[in-house]
Amino acid sequence: MPGNQIAPVLKSNAYGHGLFEVARILEHSDHNIPFFVVDSYFEAVALRAEGFQTPLVIMGYTRPSIIAHSSLKNTAFTITSMEVLRRFSAEKPQAPEGYDEEVHGKYHIPHSHRIRIHLKIDTGMRRQGILPDEINEAESIIKGNECLVLEGICTHFCDSDDPDESFTEGQIGLWNRIVKQFRSSFPHLKYTHASATDGLRFSEDIEANVGRLGIGLYGLSDNAALGARLKLQPVLSMKTILTGVKHLKAGETIGYGNTYEAVGDMVISTIPVGYFEGLDRRMSSNGFVQVGTDNVPCEILGRVSMNISSIDVTKVKDPIIGTSVTVISYKADDSNSIQTIAKLCGTIPYEVAVKIPAHLKRVVVD
Repeated sequence: MPGNQIAPVLKSNAYGHGLFEVARILEHSDHNIPFFVVDSYFEAVALRAEGFQTPLVIMGYTRPSIIAHSSLKNTAFTITSMEVLRRFSAEKPQAPEGYDEEVHGKYHIPHSHRIRIHLKIDTGMRRQGILPDEINEAESIIKGNECLVLEGICTHFCDSDDPDESFTEGQIGLWNRIVKQFRSSFPHLKYTHASATDGLRFSEDIEANVGRLGIGLYGLSDNAALGARLKLQPVLSMKTILTGVKHLKAGETIGYGNTYEAVGDMVISTIPVGYFEGLDRRMSSNGFVQVGTDNVPCEILGRVSMNISSIDVTKVKDPIIGTSVTVISYKADDSNSIQTIAKLCGTIPYEVAVKIPAHLKRVVVD
């Protein structure tokens, strides 16, 4: 990226990897990080409550009344539509405690307490953002509101993983023209950022000084070719242990609905992981975990329950309670990697990662 500025996206519990753990790694790194990106006001409050100091940009919708009265320091809010901007312009931001609100008969707020915003531009996603024909009105509102500081503008690519690059090229062309207009209207505009992980390959063509890095930050992508080119390496594995061992005879069935019938004598085990712990129910008789120090692939048998799943440990040497189990492997080609699980479930790596619940303990491994 130009200037080597990457804004890590930490939304949705850092894509399931652990908000605080990932933020701590990045805040203490030597990388040139202009700000962390989160989705919600809740995430921003949580980071500040834990003492993180890195500037924040909240990309998701925040109610205008919350923006106007927020006491979060060094935090910018994304304006996601003209309606939000119009409503916000009617709000009266709260002056700092002890400050005289009336100056020469006019409401006034010091520059240090003005609200920093990033204005989202819809260049084709048709989800959030103001439309190009609304830009003039938006500029007028921002210039006319002394409580606002336009810190940045942003957009999002919706088709940057498509081998047909025509739609993305159209978005980039429109975006570049819009950036030129805003830089003329707001000479002190600090940030222009337009990206998604797949969109970073277009960085040389984009008028931007920051790249937002989401799923790729964690070594994941649903674009295999891009992942290989960028040499992405997944960083997350999920571990548990065997909690029970049984010997089955041919014809005996396993779990709810008796959906799996043993075709011969076999050894099975339970693990304390079900769909509450993020093991997708679509993995029922349709996936693997790895058992023991030899990482023996073991098939998931029958239905995945809420907190328990059964696996075939017949090929594991001396399986006993407490034997280590890798539920998710960080090696992309393994039968239980996030990428493989996503394919088996007919979904994308994003969904698999973010459904790992926040209550499960995260451990940072050097």
